Amino acid sequence: MRMVWLASFVGVVVGAAPLPAQQTDSTAPAPRPPKSSSTLITEDDIDKVRATAGSAYDVVRLLRPRWLRQRQPMLPPTEGSTMQQELQVFVDDHEMGGLDFLRSLPAEQVYTLRFLSVAEVGARYGPSSGPGIVVTLRH
Repeated sequence: MRMVWLASFVGVVVGAAPLPAQQTDSTAPAPRPPKSSSTLITEDDIDKVRATAGSAYDVVRLLRPRWLRQRQPMLPPTEGSTMQQELQVFVDDHEMGGLDFLRSLPAEQVYTLRFLSVAEVGARYGPSSGPGIVVTLRH
């Protein structure tokens, strides 16, 4: 008797209509562009400061100045290293330099900017001495 009831229950569950969250709608809206966050500067954000921001550095300085603050390393310096952690800038998965590169990059060429912690830079690009900014350029 128990097996019959279990089989009936499983049949009902397996044959049940999808829940509202599981239903698909072919008229679903197009994906939204990424929203701003403390680690992301979007194209919309850049547009808001475009009149006063000549370079990618200016965009960061105006919108996320904390990204530019020097950070002290958690570990003591090793021979030949510096106490300050240098900010690294990446474009198309290539390290392009530091703050000087951001200063030389016109704001109108930038689509998004994303801040990465030291750990995130290390995981994505290999050992790092500092945090990074990933730049996505307009195409």
